[in-house]
Amino acid sequence: MEEIVKVEDVMKAYMQSCGMNQGQFADALTDSLVNTGVSRVSVTNWVNGKSSPSTDFLLVCAVAYEDWRRSWAMECLKAKLPEIFDAGVVSFKLAKPK
Repeated sequence: MEEIVKVEDVMKAYMQSCGMNQGQFADALTDSLVNTGVSRVSVTNWVNGKSSPSTDFLLVCAVAYEDWRRSWAMECLKAKLPEIFDAGVVSFKLAKPK
């Protein structure tokens, strides 16, 4: 039986691997996005499983970035919507990160 990955697991793993606190992580997610803001409180809620990033925001990150933020967004989408991504209903063909 496959282990179910949760958004909070993805969050914790990426924050640890990037060596960022919640505020830094929030800033990094919206570094070059216009009219999009993510607060430290939002990131805290994502880490604690109280809420998760919106699907729209994750899709924007997956398309806009070509670094760890794209991978983060993709992993969060798969964790948030496994019935869509694991079933092969949706797949991404994006340029490889630089």
